[in-house]
Amino acid sequence: MRKQNSAADRFRFFPQLNDLPEDQKRWLGSDSRLYESAAQRFFAEDTLQNRLVRELAAARLLPIKEVLESFEFFARVRKETRATCVADLCCGHGLIGVLFAMFEKRVEHVVLADRLQPPSRLKLIEIVSQIAPWVEPKIENVQAKLTPGDGTVAIGASVVSAHACGVLSDLCIETAIESGGALAILPCCYPKAACQAPQSIVAKLGLKTAFDVDRTYRLEAAGYLVRWASIPSAITPMNRIICAKKKR
Repeated sequence: MRKQNSAADRFRFFPQLNDLPEDQKRWLGSDSRLYESAAQRFFAEDTLQNRLVRELAAARLLPIKEVLESFEFFARVRKETRATCVADLCCGHGLIGVLFAMFEKRVEHVVLADRLQPPSRLKLIEIVSQIAPWVEPKIENVQAKLTPGDGTVAIGASVVSAHACGVLSDLCIETAIESGGALAILPCCYPKAACQAPQSIVAKLGLKTAFDVDRTYRLEAAGYLVRWASIPSAITPMNRIICAKKKR
C-alpha cells in the first residue's frame, strides 16, 4: 500500500525512495549496514550521490539510516549553511561535512570534530576521494571535546550537527553563537533535567517541542532568524531540524 508523502517527508537526494510502499520503508531507518544488492537495486543511477552510496555498501561501512539521514539533512540545510568554512560537530563518521566538501564549491574548508575519531571516518574519506578527489584537501580532522570558544570553529564558520546527543546540541548552538556563523542541527535525546522551557510549555507541547522552542528563543535572542524543517520520518522519528542564520 502506498501513502502520499507530505513535502517534508519526501526524499530529495533519492526521490526513487518516495515511491516505495509503506511496508517496504522499514529498512530505511535500519541500523544495519547497507547490502550491495539493495544498493544496486535502489541506487543504480549514475549520479554522484548514488555512486557514493554503492561504494559505501560495497565497503559495508555505514548503516543505511545514517547514510540517508546525512544526505537528507544536508539537502535541507545546504543553502543556508554553506560558507567558506563549515564545521561538522559531534560528527562521528563525518558524512555531513564530507557532503559539504563534495557538493558545495563555495566550501573550501571542512572541520570534522568529535571527542573520538572512529575508524569509519578515515575509511569514508578514502572512499569519497576515489569518487571526488577534490574532497580530501578540504578536510581537517579534529579530535577534541566540544568546548564553545576554544578556537576549533573559526569566526564566521557555519556549524552543522546531526544527532548530537542531549545537551551536546546546545553546545553546538553556543558554538555557533560564538562564531557568528549559520547553524543547522538535528537534535536527539531530550534530557528533561536540562530543559529550560517553562513547565507549563512542557506540559502543553511535550518535552521535545518545548525544548526546541526554548532553543529557538535562545537563537533569536542572539540575533538569528530561525526556521524549523524535518527529514523524512521513515529514517528516524527524531527528525526535526533547527536551522538558523544571523540577521543582516
